[in-house]
Amino acid sequence: MDLAGETITDLIRATWLIEAGRADLYRRWSHEGSGWDSRADGADERARLLADALGELGRSPDAHLVEGHAAWLRNLVGASPGEVPLGDLFAARLGDWVEAHVSRFVGDRNSRLKELGDRERAALRFPDNLPSPPPFEAIETVEVEPPGEVRLRFAILGDLHFGSPGAEAAARVAISDINASGAELVIQLGDVTDRGGKDEFDLAVKTLGELEPPLTTMMGNHDVIAIDDQTLSGRELYGSAFGREADGVLIEHKGVRFAVLDSATHAASPFGAFNFVSGTFIEGPGGALVHGSFTPPQHDLLAEVAAPGAPPAFVFLHHPPQPFLAFPPILFGLRESDSGRLHATVDSGNVWGVFAGHTHRNARTRDYDGVPAQEVAIARDFPFGYALVDVTARGYAFRFVQLSDEALLQRLYSNASAIHRRYGLGSPQERGFVWTKPPS
Repeated sequence: MDLAGETITDLIRATWLIEAGRADLYRRWSHEGSGWDSRADGADERARLLADALGELGRSPDAHLVEGHAAWLRNLVGASPGEVPLGDLFAARLGDWVEAHVSRFVGDRNSRLKELGDRERAALRFPDNLPSPPPFEAIETVEVEPPGEVRLRFAILGDLHFGSPGAEAAARVAISDINASGAELVIQLGDVTDRGGKDEFDLAVKTLGELEPPLTTMMGNHDVIAIDDQTLSGRELYGSAFGREADGVLIEHKGVRFAVLDSATHAASPFGAFNFVSGTFIEGPGGALVHGSFTPPQHDLLAEVAAPGAPPAFVFLHHPPQPFLAFPPILFGLRESDSGRLHATVDSGNVWGVFAGHTHRNARTRDYDGVPAQEVAIARDFPFGYALVDVTARGYAFRFVQLSDEALLQRLYSNASAIHRRYGLGSPQERGFVWTKPPS
């Protein structure tokens, strides 16, 4: 299937999964209050309409993924109505996102989708005042014991979004912390810039130049398009800024390989940015496709990682692999065929861990027969930090570390709602864990 066709199919797969997850949420909420059964029925019908559209594309809905996506949604907005401020409004806005994105791809079904959406919107009740963010509370680092004598320490910096509010200040504190951490190298997970402009790349290079350990970056979807002039200039600007083509790179340090994959897809999205406050698209130019993919040179790099007798390796990419079950499910991850290739590489036994950005949260995407695929939260957004990894001859210990500047954290926390905090934090097991290589 061509990339455009695959992306449209995955968009409809994602919207079906969102509606199935919303129906599950509302059905559970109906046990504790009236009115939710009607919303569940509406989401169920919308899911059936989207399943019909998928059938015309020769694809069945991903029924086996519903529980995973529904569990993510419950964690975000609450297992009971009213548990999380604005949780019901956010769940409704997910339905608005569905409606806005599939309207041109589902034919005559769109009118019924909109009718059901209008019915749900009519039942919404908006508060007179937005709730205040929860108070500041520092995040404790989950302490983990490396499995043996530490051979090397490296740091992981998530998406940086230079050019966006708070990004530079957060990055500078993260850089200072990493310089003092004993890390011997740093991997950055893409979205170096926020709007892909040369001025943002220049700011990134200048600021990241303050790092003392060697740095390897990658491209994210925000780096692909210069938003202000709507040009696909990202590869050129990235190459000029960081001195390499955006087709992945394999580096080695102390007998350990670091495979850095530029999984951003170099194509424009047909959609603008979506505003969850208004439930509509924001007027103005859009960005790149949020779907991830690998280029042929990156497939060659993975083959090198998987070669018999190759040394242990960590794989880094911007997009989490499938199945990606947060929001938007499937569509926000690495495309299915490339996820399969990554899986085969991990199955070689040479890969000790996979780390992804893009999502701004601490989460375990999946395990590959015990090998973690871990999403890493970012410095600019809650819970505001970076990760350190201590590698031994037998495995490694991963821990997420919050920024050390409490005055900056106090300011940043003021923009972190209850939903945002539930989204980004991750469980203790996702903020600190130990992996040990299985016996041969």
